[in-house]
Amino acid sequence: MKKALFLLFSVFTLSEAVAQIYTYPGLAKQFSTIYSSGTARIQALGGANSALGADLSAISGNPAGLGFYTRSEVNMSLAFTGVQTKSTYLSSSDQASESQLQVPTLGMVISSNTLSGSDWHGSFGFGYSRQAIFIQPIQVSGTNNRSSLLDNFIEKANDKDATGASLDEEYDTSSGTASSAEALAYQTFLINPNFRTGGAPFERFQPLLPTYQQGFASNSGALTSWDFAYGASYRDKFYLGAALHFSKITASSTTNWEEEYIGAKQVAGFQFDETLQTNGSGIALSLGGIYKLNSSLRLSFALRTPTYYDQMNETFNARLNPDVIGIPSTGSTGNPITITKVNPIRLTTNEFTYQFLSPLRVSGGFAYFFSKRGFLTADLEYVGYGGMKVYSAELGGSANQSFQTKYNGQISRNYEGALNVKVGTEIRVLPMLSIRGGAAMLGGGYAPTYDTINRNAFQFSGGIGYRNSTFYLDLTAIQRTQKDAYTPYTLKNVEDYSSATLNLSSTQIMLGGGIYF
Repeated sequence: MKKALFLLFSVFTLSEAVAQIYTYPGLAKQFSTIYSSGTARIQALGGANSALGADLSAISGNPAGLGFYTRSEVNMSLAFTGVQTKSTYLSSSDQASESQLQVPTLGMVISSNTLSGSDWHGSFGFGYSRQAIFIQPIQVSGTNNRSSLLDNFIEKANDKDATGASLDEEYDTSSGTASSAEALAYQTFLINPNFRTGGAPFERFQPLLPTYQQGFASNSGALTSWDFAYGASYRDKFYLGAALHFSKITASSTTNWEEEYIGAKQVAGFQFDETLQTNGSGIALSLGGIYKLNSSLRLSFALRTPTYYDQMNETFNARLNPDVIGIPSTGSTGNPITITKVNPIRLTTNEFTYQFLSPLRVSGGFAYFFSKRGFLTADLEYVGYGGMKVYSAELGGSANQSFQTKYNGQISRNYEGALNVKVGTEIRVLPMLSIRGGAAMLGGGYAPTYDTINRNAFQFSGGIGYRNSTFYLDLTAIQRTQKDAYTPYTLKNVEDYSSATLNLSSTQIMLGGGIYF
């Protein structure tokens, strides 16, 4: 069965240089550590690289920087990333952490002496980079005196005017799967139709009991890119470049939600598990320029088109496992019986394919050099989150139009353009040894009407680098922090459900090196 049941993973993933990723329904909300693509040297500078040139980061950033190369180079980096999420939900605090080892960058630049006469020379570069890694775990717990996830299922059943008979029709006896979450809850005896109407309003056992709730989300995967770029220099004064970017996303998110009804007599609780897998490929073009005003000052401009993902594929699965004490029922002979065992039931696998257009990115910057003693550099980048678009050729016709109206409308209401500010400096303390430092503020991109949380991410970095005539080594440390929120489920009355406040942090240690040839 193929349906557009949940808001798209990619809409809130591929687009963002911040640390939140949202998907629907219910608990399938993903969080990631996202960092700007760049070498260890550039990461130590807060990610500011558009005006520097002669660094492998130009391949995925401002391709005009390749025009500064006068010799060829091969580069590779390794990184260890540790993340931590501290949460507060219903006055209870939890934390979750995870770590990962990855290869952030790998690439080569081939430099040529001349392009057409002595006024021009250029370089070709290609490489691999990880734009994002999806490893920010979440754990929440607390005692809820107002609601249960089952109330969300009840509202869904009521809204579509379901009956016991109609929810039975949503259950496939041959496969043992249900086509909706409310049908799952009904088939496992967790929600029941009103005994007078046989349908709405649906009910659950002992709805006023305190409910201990616990949830955990874990993620894996990455957003990666293969980049091919060319940059040229005209009289070592004006630099131009262009690049093609082939992006790929492979991600998996698993969410576990458990509830225990304190003092229950019929249903002790349940466990609801969800898994969302997303993959797809896209292509984008970037153009850039750098102008050297004098030997000390450079100005830059770069544009990256929206990445067009021709086919994003999502697969969603869920499983509901009830913990039953004793449910009164009627046996096949009409005699009263007590049900003490109910098997878990799975949701029918939901597969969906759509197309996605990520935001336009425009950036500018400068680099000021203090002779050979070091430099100061800064970038300002605009990201048009509100311009993201989705559509689905799979749906076609009016269904596709309705799909676009719904989700593109949500994007335009919830998102707006954001600014990323990056600043860095490098100081040469010895002829072959430099120290670096940087900071960045990455705009959250949410509209003010979305909520009151400031989701801007703040990053601080530092590092050390060694360079001689044949090779170089760079060591960098990066610390990032951000605030966010996590809402396990929603209800029509906002006072009946709660959100967790989150403090997200990540630390990355990056080692990179290269060889000139």
